[in-house]
Amino acid sequence: MNKAKLNYLLDIVIALAFLLSALSGLVFLVAGSGGYQGGRNTAFRTQILGISRETWSDLHTWVSLVMIAGVVLHLVLHWNWIVCITKQYVKTWQKAKTKEEQCPVTA
Repeated sequence: MNKAKLNYLLDIVIALAFLLSALSGLVFLVAGSGGYQGGRNTAFRTQILGISRETWSDLHTWVSLVMIAGVVLHLVLHWNWIVCITKQYVKTWQKAKTKEEQCPVTA
């Protein structure tokens, strides 16, 4: 698999994980912490959209971990470019740069 295809697939995985993590986070935001009237009604909103709170919690945790792993892998794959660009900015900030150096962008 070439690097461009790998980056594309990795970006799709990161995007899907982000969307699922955001959705599950919004479910928790809207549904609250559970219980009703100080916890006297323990059956209050134990299911959201037909899915139990525990399942939502597990989904949120796992897709967030997938997203973190994807971002770490994305950074590893682009590490050389990140270092090159950082060096360019440091040289620019120090005003010691005489000509523009180009960082290779590989897909």
